[in-house]
Amino acid sequence: MSAFGGDIFEPASFSQVELDVYTTDYRVSGTVSTRFGRVSDILNQLSSSHIPLVRATISEYDDPSSTLAAEHVHVPVEEILFCVASTEGEARPDMRIAKRPVKAQIAVPPFRFTGTAHVTVGSRPVDGLLNAADRFMAMTDVTVGCARYPELARTAKALAVQRRRAHVLLVADDERPDDLLADVLDERTANDWLVSREPKTEG
Repeated sequence: MSAFGGDIFEPASFSQVELDVYTTDYRVSGTVSTRFGRVSDILNQLSSSHIPLVRATISEYDDPSSTLAAEHVHVPVEEILFCVASTEGEARPDMRIAKRPVKAQIAVPPFRFTGTAHVTVGSRPVDGLLNAADRFMAMTDVTVGCARYPELARTAKALAVQRRRAHVLLVADDERPDDLLADVLDERTANDWLVSREPKTEG
């Protein structure tokens, strides 16, 4: 059984891809059996509500020194904030769409992503990001920041972000493609967006 709900494809058409899956509170690392190469395609083409990972490791952001190993883990797709694959896969020929790169910053609390998004040729950058039908949006050459958990900061050649979980999307302006709209924000203001406003309880 694969992540796609059946064995309608020959086993040889599947490959094993290592993923790092991030939710609001957990990082789950494991392997998925898939017929897709790009991490965004792996998530967008899922036919089930959970992604199955094998040989998985689970860690909690609030207790990073404690990890749990499991042979099988199922992560709800709706809870995935973003996902990184161990290899930079290629799109299948039948799934390629002409797109162009645009600079982007995306805030998905508690994370912030700075990198390159890809929008359909002929569309404005913001329209390409907001009006796409896919649940997960691909970004490349990404720097991941996290003000609440600095140890989670990382870089990735490619990752997939869940579009509807984004609180803020900032993209390059059509008139000045070399200027990122995020430049109007200082680092402290941007980080404040990603830190919970809930009052801390005293124990």
